Amino acid sequence: MYIAIINIHGLVRSNNIEMGRDADTGGQTRYVIDLVKELSTREDVEVDLFTRKIGDKRLSNDYNKAIEQIADNARIVRLPCGGVKYIRKERLWPHLDEYVDNLIEFFRSEKRVPDIIHGHYSDGGYVATEIASYFHTPLVFTGHSLGRNKFEYLKSIGLSEERIEDYYTMSTRIAHEERTIRKADMVITSTNYEREELYSSYENRVLDRFVVIPPGLDLEKFFPYYHYEIQDPSITEEQKLAQFNMMKELQRFFTVPEKPLIMALCRPEARKNIDVLIDIYGKNKDLQAIANLAIFAGIRDDINSMEEGEKQVLTDMLLLMDRYDLYGKMAIPKHHNPERDVPELYRIAAMKRGVFVSAAALENFGLTFIEASAVGLPFIGTDKGGVQDIRKNCDSGVLVDITNEKAIHDSIHKILTDADLWDKLSRHGVERIREVYNWKAHCDTYLEHLGRVLTEHRNKKTPDARYERSMAKRMSTLKYLLVSDIDNTLTGDDKAIEDLKKLLEEYHETVGFGIATGRSVDSAKEILEQHGFPKPDVLITSVGSEVYYGENLIADKGWSHYIRRRWHPERIREALDRIEGLELQPQEDTQRAFKVSYNVKNPDSIEDLMEEIRRALESTKSSWHIVLSHNRYLDILPYRASKGTAVKYIAWKWHIDLKSVITAGDSGNDADMLIKPLKGIVVNNHEESLETLRKQKHIYFAEHSYAGGVIEGLRKFKVFPS
Repeated sequence: MYIAIINIHGLVRSNNIEMGRDADTGGQTRYVIDLVKELSTREDVEVDLFTRKIGDKRLSNDYNKAIEQIADNARIVRLPCGGVKYIRKERLWPHLDEYVDNLIEFFRSEKRVPDIIHGHYSDGGYVATEIASYFHTPLVFTGHSLGRNKFEYLKSIGLSEERIEDYYTMSTRIAHEERTIRKADMVITSTNYEREELYSSYENRVLDRFVVIPPGLDLEKFFPYYHYEIQDPSITEEQKLAQFNMMKELQRFFTVPEKPLIMALCRPEARKNIDVLIDIYGKNKDLQAIANLAIFAGIRDDINSMEEGEKQVLTDMLLLMDRYDLYGKMAIPKHHNPERDVPELYRIAAMKRGVFVSAAALENFGLTFIEASAVGLPFIGTDKGGVQDIRKNCDSGVLVDITNEKAIHDSIHKILTDADLWDKLSRHGVERIREVYNWKAHCDTYLEHLGRVLTEHRNKKTPDARYERSMAKRMSTLKYLLVSDIDNTLTGDDKAIEDLKKLLEEYHETVGFGIATGRSVDSAKEILEQHGFPKPDVLITSVGSEVYYGENLIADKGWSHYIRRRWHPERIREALDRIEGLELQPQEDTQRAFKVSYNVKNPDSIEDLMEEIRRALESTKSSWHIVLSHNRYLDILPYRASKGTAVKYIAWKWHIDLKSVITAGDSGNDADMLIKPLKGIVVNNHEESLETLRKQKHIYFAEHSYAGGVIEGLRKFKVFPS
């Protein structure tokens, strides 16, 4: 099974993850890396983790490597979008279509398509949805956090909707989450709370497609604190040094470093409520008397250089420390290594019989609670969210109403002063985390569900799915595929049409028949039936903007998804309707979802008119290209839509060698499907504009016109015998 995992944002590398360096490099980053590492141990799996290629001088060059090999069957693949500088996730949306294009090209260059696409977070979900639609691949989605919930939280703390939209691009995020949830074959959550509650506000939630798979933890790294006391020989010198350095760092802050630790570890975000914990500690002398407070809020060099939200949180922390005069009792270290130091910080707190506290009002999952429990450090957290599952599974901490400061104070005091309670919670954490939250169990369940999704996808009973399978079987038997224009290429000589029809029927088993035309699908079908042509295998219609298959005219939705990006037909019509020299063609038949068509009133002044048209189109902020036929008919299409691109897409999708595809045409708008590596036939009755292609060795200029020229070309390329 080849799995493609899409995790666009943050700083992604296989080792020394810079957890907490910014708001985008946190638990999600750690999860996808650990998932890929565990999958790499399976002989029946290949996995690629796709992320963004970053060449920012402020960051390690690791993030600029195109391929990072994790194991023989696992890689991190970095593809560019939006330039080389680091971009926070909320500002990546305008660049994701570029990423999709580069990912499609990557799969083409690898000559393979994933069996499963798994998107993480809303941005990875968007990319995964686009790729799944293009390749007709099963789609899996993990949200990690959700836009609707964050939107409500941000409003609750006083942010205006305008400010939320400006900073978080929230409407875009939510819209794409809804779309991904609707299209996903499976949605994975970490907890039942996430499945039942957090997704409940999403219109497209279908619980039958949701599965709960608790994530794992690197248990070799998060070993129990008492292994130091029994001198476990497996503890490395690097780990011992990390613990020594962290203890030394904490001692800089504390007057009495021997006291137990109240520890917090999180990113400097307002929703983590770090100020609430400092307030409780600062107001209560009894806590100050029995414990020190250590807060690890990300990694920083200069607060002034940080994002505005992070800067505000850290500034508030320092002001609270000063207000309550917590010098000598409170530590706010600037640096720690997320890979090496974090497990040691938990163990130091456990050795001092301390407690881990998170004051966040809601935790979707709560990775830090699992990490703390695994080393034997009891926790205190919110009674809302995914941490409820951890408490139920492990009984290694206490849940409280985070809005009740007295409840938080009392729980901290109780755990620090009740030795029996501390011992029970610590023991439960060490034992039960290893039973429930291990990577082997996680991946066993994950792969079992992926196998089920893949089987269901392959056995779908819908008409589209049935045709997909029959089409794949048909295409696998072909030696050649003919794709021809209709008007004045196939038509124009009735005797030649009869000859071509006989040949297509005679060689039906090995030669596929396709058409590529400016006509609509209904018009194309009508003219082919008039002349008695066999049913085409493929129909490329409306100047390459639509693709259909077989007698049932099954639309290729992947093609539609591919060409629709940055396509705004209403803007195009509004801009071109103002031009005097154009007349909008009648709606019926000519105007299509991906084609806007006009008649040119005066072909003699075409050069000046085309310049005016281009200026008008540039004002639409759309992506487009122009097809002008006979200086009379103007079609505006999405920038990706053309006959030639559609032919290549079909060949790629159905695993047809491009050198086995023969195209035929007579006019300038056929030119792009006559380019290498396709073999091209130009019939004798062609337009003058195609003469520029005459010296191309892969193109045959026939001596016969119309269908006779097509037959002549097919014989030349040895599709039919001479």
